[in-house]
Amino acid sequence: MASIEASADSHLPLRSVAVVLYCATSFLSAGLLFCLEPMFSKMVLPELGGSAAVWSVAMMVFQGLLLGGYVYAHLLTKFVGTRRATLFHIVVMAVAALSLPIAIAHGFEKPPSAGVPLWTIMLFVASIGLPFFAISANAPLLQAWYSGLDRKSASNPYFLYRASNLGSFVVLLAYPFAIEPVFGLAQQSHLWSLGYGVLIAGVALCGLSVAQLSTPTASAAATRPHTRVRVVLSWIALGFVPSGLLVAVTAHIATDAASAPFLWIVPLALYLLSFVFAFAECQALPPKLVLALQPVTVGALAILFLWAGKVSWAIALPCHLLAFFVAAMVCHTRLYRLRPPASDLTRFYAWMSLGGVLGGTFSALLAPALFKTVLEYPLLILAALLARPGLFASVRVEWRKETVFVAAVVGALAAALFLVGKDARVAYFAMAVMTLAAFTAFQANRPVRLLGFAAVSLLVATLYDPTQSIVARARSFYGAYKVVDVDDGRLRVLFHGATAHGAEQIRDERGNAVSSRPEPLAYYYKGGAHSEAIDAVRRRDGGMLRNVALVGLGMGALTCFAQPNEHWTLYELDPLIVEIAKDRRLFRSMAACARHATVVVGDGRLTLADARPGIDLLILDAFSSDAVPTHLLTKEAFALYAARLGPHGVIVVHISNKNMELSGVVAASAAANGMVTAIKTDRGSADQARTLRLPAEVAVVARSSADLEALRLDSTWRPAVPARRVWTDDYSNVLAAIIRKLRE
Repeated sequence: MASIEASADSHLPLRSVAVVLYCATSFLSAGLLFCLEPMFSKMVLPELGGSAAVWSVAMMVFQGLLLGGYVYAHLLTKFVGTRRATLFHIVVMAVAALSLPIAIAHGFEKPPSAGVPLWTIMLFVASIGLPFFAISANAPLLQAWYSGLDRKSASNPYFLYRASNLGSFVVLLAYPFAIEPVFGLAQQSHLWSLGYGVLIAGVALCGLSVAQLSTPTASAAATRPHTRVRVVLSWIALGFVPSGLLVAVTAHIATDAASAPFLWIVPLALYLLSFVFAFAECQALPPKLVLALQPVTVGALAILFLWAGKVSWAIALPCHLLAFFVAAMVCHTRLYRLRPPASDLTRFYAWMSLGGVLGGTFSALLAPALFKTVLEYPLLILAALLARPGLFASVRVEWRKETVFVAAVVGALAAALFLVGKDARVAYFAMAVMTLAAFTAFQANRPVRLLGFAAVSLLVATLYDPTQSIVARARSFYGAYKVVDVDDGRLRVLFHGATAHGAEQIRDERGNAVSSRPEPLAYYYKGGAHSEAIDAVRRRDGGMLRNVALVGLGMGALTCFAQPNEHWTLYELDPLIVEIAKDRRLFRSMAACARHATVVVGDGRLTLADARPGIDLLILDAFSSDAVPTHLLTKEAFALYAARLGPHGVIVVHISNKNMELSGVVAASAAANGMVTAIKTDRGSADQARTLRLPAEVAVVARSSADLEALRLDSTWRPAVPARRVWTDDYSNVLAAIIRKLRE
């Protein structure tokens, strides 16, 4: 008896630090895991074109690797004893360390012209697959090991999952504020490798503690209770919805803000924070408060969808993020309540992770093929409402009664739409949708009625716009597009997201079809900043440009600045945009102005690398909705441009952006290559809705001050002030660009 007591006393110091050791290791493990995501994604931006769709596929890959790690952890705890499992896992982590430091794998320097999603998956797996897989297994393994300790808290080790997700959240929050602005990617990679070494030591100590402190009856925990199929399906579904919503919301934000990891990681950080709050017995955010907020956020989303492109991102962004966070909280709280005993936690995490992979795959790969609009976003918001308690407990009579009530309200509003005059119809439609959104916000205690009002308001606001006559819709890996007739069919516009990518007049004031050469509109109208810059270069070169390169095709408006005997080469990332621009049933600019132009499909920076030097004018108009891909604005990018220009070649850069100040970024990258920059902010016409002459900010970059002066630009062009620190492929600071824009 005395020897047993002495043995127990000898383990007291280790017991006292066990919680700290496990929490610290879980925190570090998750922090390294989720620091790897933005770090490596930023590394591959120059290779993949900076599209938001790339991040969607990247998150799907991360979720797939996470699932692999969880399944591996489950098999390890089920079939291998703790001591051998510890040794085996340490070996796996050590083998993964051989792939460090983090870098792009050999053979993946340039993507193919087709099959980009599959190639992207292979790139991520080959480059970071091993370390990501090894680290991802730590969360369930550490919890399973902790459940075998001789401690009161061992029966509910799920608190370690909170520590894990807290580590992820802190690192993701620190990335744009403390990591990205200070350290380049090479430094980040080396620091990450050091942290990985510390993590191996921490995991080894945790495994040692199990061997020293496990209870004699701990092996009994291996007997797992039977879990009903219905519960397993619930784990999958509750993992599916927030994960799919994460990809959908991220794509929505990145499309209209900036194609950069800074904004990509905000929804991911909130996703992880929802686990921190939800996986707790006493939640800091009361479930009743979250359930009360959900209808309000859904109603707000319906209004945002209704006024897409017209609401400031200072308002829209917090609303989208709050709606996503609340939906994730509802699902994850329900998930925590359905958790199994500690003896079955590794299987629980594996099924939950499978749901995450399926959700990510649905939003990243299936939705672009299934829907011509970003329909997955409102559909997943509606799916999150299905996780509300009491919805499926409602009796059939209540479902019938509530459905009839919703149908009556919607029917009355729809009938009135046909009674109002044509001039008032648009205003009435907006009022009707906002009325339904208001009804939605106050249905927290009526789950069936809430679901009905939410479905109608979200889908109507997403799919129908009475102010636009939609001619065609299309969607690809890179985004959703629509071709719209406005001003009673006089003008036709190409939209990507909520941003116009060019316009063309198709009818005159009398309604007759226009047959003359199309005149550029939108940001490219004659007399605007683009027109002035192109005319200045042509005038300097004797009235003709021999070799012009245009990066970013849109609907082909800029090609109508081409003149006979000029050779224009068009670089476009998305093959679907090329099809739209060439379709004479939609637009005439390409057919009328650039019939013999060379079209190169692929990322502009990568394909320009194969171009011959001697370009007289390089035009960069590479929008991704309202975002300018950051990899096109770095020092290395401008070095490439300079190498492809002729002796007195000029670069014209379209840098209009609602959210970022980019003139300083362009000026700094140009100056780093010995070039000079002038900027013009064009205010457009007074009657923009009628003329579609839209405001634009344009930069002109020349090799020297003498070349810039030779263009004889007027006083409306001003010298650009370079940003304090030049952007490189190794370093960029999107946050600083956003702050500068806010100060304006």
